[in-house]
Parts: sequence; structure tokens; C-alpha cells
Amino acid sequence: MTYVEYIGVHLVDLPHGVRGFTKKNKDGSYSIMINARLSSEMQIHTYDHEIRHIENGDYDNMADVDLVEKHRHIG
Repeated sequence: MTYVEYIGVHLVDLPHGVRGFTKKNKDGSYSIMINARLSSEMQIHTYDHEIRHIENGDYDNMADVDLVEKHRHIG
């Protein structure tokens, strides 16, 4: 598990079909954006998904984002 000093979580109105995304900030912190239009259950699922990306170092991985997502959904 990767140690991260700060993770900000924000509920925002995102386009339909976008559950959420994470941005790695210049200071090493992360900002998780979760679609406010989702049910609370789906928001939690999305949060867990984004946390797994952080824990697995996916934002330091130079691989194509589609390959990272495919691997994340298989594993």
C-alpha cells in the first residue's frame, strides 16, 4: 500500500457516464472527483475504485489509461 499524505475528495456534477476520476497534484497529493449525480452506493464504489488506483501507483505508471483501467477491472 502506498502512503499518501493528502487525498481530497470532491462531489461534482460530471457528465452522464463519468463516475469519477483522480488527479495527482504537483505536491504529491491527490484529488478524487466523484459524480454527485450517482447514488450514494455508486459514489462509494467509485471512491473505492479510485483509491485502488492510488494504492497501486497507477498515476506513476506511464501506461495508457485504457490499459490501466482494463487491468484494474480484471484484477
